[in-house]
Amino acid sequence: MSRTRELYERLVGHLDTSDFDAGERIGSERGLAEQFGVTRSELRAALDVLESEGRIRRTIGRAGGVFSWDGKIERHLNAIEGVPDMLRQQGFRCDTEVLGAEIAVATPIECRALRLAAGAPVFRLRRRRDANSVPLSLDSMSLPLHLVPGFASVSHDQSVYRMLAERYGIEAMSASETIDVVRATVEQATILGVAVGDPLLEIHRVTYGQDAVPFEFAHDFFRADRTRITLRKHGARWKRTGG
Repeated sequence: MSRTRELYERLVGHLDTSDFDAGERIGSERGLAEQFGVTRSELRAALDVLESEGRIRRTIGRAGGVFSWDGKIERHLNAIEGVPDMLRQQGFRCDTEVLGAEIAVATPIECRALRLAAGAPVFRLRRRRDANSVPLSLDSMSLPLHLVPGFASVSHDQSVYRMLAERYGIEAMSASETIDVVRATVEQATILGVAVGDPLLEIHRVTYGQDAVPFEFAHDFFRADRTRITLRKHGARWKRTGG
């Protein structure tokens, strides 16, 4: 038996007996190499096999490491980030297809969400996002045109949040979101590569910049079979008063 195969089987046994939850961190490459008494190059060869089988995923950065995986992409509710950054941090390649871009008169719901006067113009953008060439989400957003002059003439296949920060000095400071589970329509199923009636995560979002000014009204659909919603909560200490 080859060294890689032997280590692979030891790692599989470790995954099975430890009963890791999907998305749970198994450890760092350095820590795992020390734990199993092997070199990092030997470990990586075995991890390559596990990753090709979809048993694990590896990410880089301060919060990176080796994670148990079931094929789903994590969307963190406690972070405001675009899909490209979200996917890159989890080791995926993001591809974008622009489905529509236009300047139009704001609808009543856009006026309310973006605090615009009736008849104000907005820039609307509709895109499909793919993770490693597999459809993940159908994203639609509206931006107040007075905040983003000239935005219609730039490329829209990259992170809008990054472009807004670099070109217009608009930083996402907070956001309000609602999430529902809905069934895919014929159009959504065709775009996202699912069956009609399959579950989708429907997300409405208003994003606020400096001084709590809303700059984005978004309506997104994520494939439920490829997405996991995560949230980190913090406890609160309640001060009780007598009376």
